[in-house]
Amino acid sequence: MATVDGLISGLDTTTIVSQLMSIERAPQTRLKTSVTAQQADVTAYQAINTKMATLQAAAEKVALATTWTQGKATSSSTAVTATAGTGAVSGSVTFSVTSLAAAGSRIGTQTYDSLIGTPSTAVAPLTITGPKGGTGQAFTSKDGSLSSLVSQINAASDLGVRAAAVQTSSGSWQLQLTSTATGSANDFAVTGAAFTTVTKASDATLHVGDANAGYDITSASNTVEGVLPGVTLKATALATDVRVDVEQDTSSITSAVQALVDAANGALSTIAAQTKLGTVSAGGTSAGAGALAGDAGMRALATKVLNAVTYAVGGASAASIGIQSTRDGSLKFDAAKFGTALAAKPDATKALLAGSTAGSEGVAVRLAAVGKTATQSTTGTLAVAIAGRNSTIEDLNDRIAAWDVRLADRQKGLQAQYSALEVALGKLKSQSTWLAGQLATLPTRSDS
Repeated sequence: MATVDGLISGLDTTTIVSQLMSIERAPQTRLKTSVTAQQADVTAYQAINTKMATLQAAAEKVALATTWTQGKATSSSTAVTATAGTGAVSGSVTFSVTSLAAAGSRIGTQTYDSLIGTPSTAVAPLTITGPKGGTGQAFTSKDGSLSSLVSQINAASDLGVRAAAVQTSSGSWQLQLTSTATGSANDFAVTGAAFTTVTKASDATLHVGDANAGYDITSASNTVEGVLPGVTLKATALATDVRVDVEQDTSSITSAVQALVDAANGALSTIAAQTKLGTVSAGGTSAGAGALAGDAGMRALATKVLNAVTYAVGGASAASIGIQSTRDGSLKFDAAKFGTALAAKPDATKALLAGSTAGSEGVAVRLAAVGKTATQSTTGTLAVAIAGRNSTIEDLNDRIAAWDVRLADRQKGLQAQYSALEVALGKLKSQSTWLAGQLATLPTRSDS
């Protein structure tokens, strides 16, 4: 119901109703403010959860055995590339690349004067026996052209042979067949027509030792595995006295530990920012506080992160390998000190971070556990806190919706009340006008 500003009373009815409704909305406004605060809490918890998940992942990586066994391979020759993978162990080997793997290739003696033309003499069907053996597959050009024959051979995807039309001289084309894979075991045979060898199928051969002793390692491809555990060699040219060394990749281990410290600091700084108390002015106004100001649970979480690092492991401290806490509640990583410790005592350094077979929990194992306890999807500390706030928000929104109905009814009541007032005043005015008219008709009294 709309109100009409006081035609009779002269009152600004719309403004009056609006001001009264502002007072009526005060409880709902407080509820909305509470929703905003709860949503800010959820956002803060989610930010901490993200940082703790990152910390957990970084800690789990450092705790992995493969992180500590990762090797770094180097080759003394540009003709051989060495790559260390999972399971690579320290060691070295010297060898010579005496042959490279090649795919078998043959060219037919029959010539064609064009790709679509026919040869001057009849062409017998070709039978190609691929690397897998068997009875072979026969091919005959449907229209007698070289192009048709090439298409048919290449359509046989399980043959292990590719065909190509090559121009050997001006106006002269010939059929060339090549294995799709290198190595003598992947060679093929052709019958029914004359072919000459272009490239002989061969294996790659690495000779370990000197020319008069040692042993050969062969591979169907130029990528050779098994010479050293977990190491892949790729030969690109013949070479002699190639030395490949595999050492522990200390740089990747150092990077993993640096990432762990960075992740821990990221979690600690986020918790500190979100739980900051702020300052209170003389007038009692608080400023600079975090959304979770004074949250004891989050402060306890930060303490757990620091304790996981600072508590000794088997009588040794993380500070001895370059990880220590600072006065401002963060962690500091000395990469040079860590590298020295890793070189001098690799097993002890690994045990301090990743734990040992004796059952001691390393720093990384502890941090991973703290991260998991905080971030588990349903039972984690942060998940429970977020779920609690979301439940509160849902309840508050239900109460806000109920107030919407109540306030709408109240506004209608006020509008009706002021409309009734105008009607009543209108009637009184009419009666006053009538009465004034009646009085005016009465005879006046004469004094004479």
